[in-house]
Amino acid sequence: MTNRREMLRAAAAAPLGLLALPRGRAEAAPATAAPPPYTISSYLAIMFNTGRGNPPMPRADRIRAVAAKGFKAYSFWNATPDERKAMIKAQQETGLKCVSLVGTGSAGGTTGFTKPGAQDALLAEIRERVDIAKEFGTQPDLITFVGIIQPDVPWDTQRAQIVDGLKRAGDIAAAGGVTIALEPLSVNPAQPRRALDRCLEAFPVMKDVNHPNVKICFDLYHLQRTEGNLVVNLRNGLQDKLIKIVQIGDNPGRLEPGTGEINYPFIFKELRRLNWTGFVDTEHGTSSTADHAMDVVRKMAEEN
Repeated sequence: MTNRREMLRAAAAAPLGLLALPRGRAEAAPATAAPPPYTISSYLAIMFNTGRGNPPMPRADRIRAVAAKGFKAYSFWNATPDERKAMIKAQQETGLKCVSLVGTGSAGGTTGFTKPGAQDALLAEIRERVDIAKEFGTQPDLITFVGIIQPDVPWDTQRAQIVDGLKRAGDIAAAGGVTIALEPLSVNPAQPRRALDRCLEAFPVMKDVNHPNVKICFDLYHLQRTEGNLVVNLRNGLQDKLIKIVQIGDNPGRLEPGTGEINYPFIFKELRRLNWTGFVDTEHGTSSTADHAMDVVRKMAEEN
């Protein structure tokens, strides 16, 4: 009886939860999550354009800044020939991989493949960007747009032209060893709507194109603005092997994850669960500095 009373007193004094743990378990450190299966690519655009009266950082120095944070890949929009030479030099110094660049010019945002008789102008832009991509030697994807919706042309006509144009673009990309990555793109209310700005329309077109060098750039920021349903569309696009690259940015504001309405911890968990082994591009701005934005993304990816 005495021994029983002593045991009960000891149990009452013990911290809650320790009684069920084996010896030494309370002091054990939590398990560290495995690295995510995907590779983060830091975009050299928005998060480095913070303004504040400072001159813009040269793109080559941005590559070095990304490498200094431990990242292995980068993407960019556009650059002059001299800038590209400096970027390639920085790429060689750091060992970073160029993942993507914009694959069209003004035709991609206007006449595109949607305006009858204008397809060759967009194909010429794509040929030019394929040559630029080859300069970097890492087979970067060409983030591509197929024009605005033409209000005076039946949609069936525009859609057929897009399918045909993307097949031709895919052949050009294949010859250059790169991939066309069509991006469903949102616009502001006063701007003309871009064609294929929703997965609901873009995925069936990709299946009709059926070209190994034509895929989707799944930009969560833009797709949240146009249709939402992000995770379901992400699952379907990856399952059907339609997605080549994933881009991130929160909404509203297009800043780093955690500043808006998109549940990025859940997105990162899902990318891990789906074993996405491609690239996740940080095409967003920053609420503070580029270093801060990169730190936020790395931490969120590692913890989810």
